Amino acid sequence: MNGDSQRQALVSMPTSAQLGGNEVQPFVRFPFYPTAPWYSTNVNVGYQVRMYSTGIVSTDADYVVAAEAIRTVQFDLPCRLIAINGAMSNPTAAGVIGTLTEQNMNLHYLFRSEYTTGDRLQTNARLASTVVGTAQNPGEIGGHGYNIDQGATLTIGITPLLAAGATTVRIDISLICLEMRGPRNFSF
Repeated sequence: MNGDSQRQALVSMPTSAQLGGNEVQPFVRFPFYPTAPWYSTNVNVGYQVRMYSTGIVSTDADYVVAAEAIRTVQFDLPCRLIAINGAMSNPTAAGVIGTLTEQNMNLHYLFRSEYTTGDRLQTNARLASTVVGTAQNPGEIGGHGYNIDQGATLTIGITPLLAAGATTVRIDISLICLEMRGPRNFSF
């Protein structure tokens, strides 16, 4: 241990704030879409884009028109949520649901998300098209994104507004995140 008696094992990963550099400015901004998340000035902190996801299918027991279904997404590493994308599809398309396009597919369900602490990113469930983007037009959070610490959970509420009928309806949600990775699991 190089004679350093101050080293010790860490029981938990560092928080977002602890990943900042020791410089005058511990974080700097770099654009990610127009959203500009904070990047640590600590050269030992790495970044990786990861897409977390969840969703609902009309064959799920809790798929009920006009009733919210709850899904949870667990985060193992501290990250910044940059954008939320979603899509509603029907692989056996027939009738009105078969005409879903990228412009109107997010009009057929409500969306909301809530952090582990009870902090709500959307204060109430809203038509997904107002807060959820698509692959072609990402639903950016804006500012520096939304901070999520390691071990935290986002509760996702999805309220279908369209009956499935004899077909299978699928709603997928993708959370585009910038993960922060510390260099080690011990401190000096």
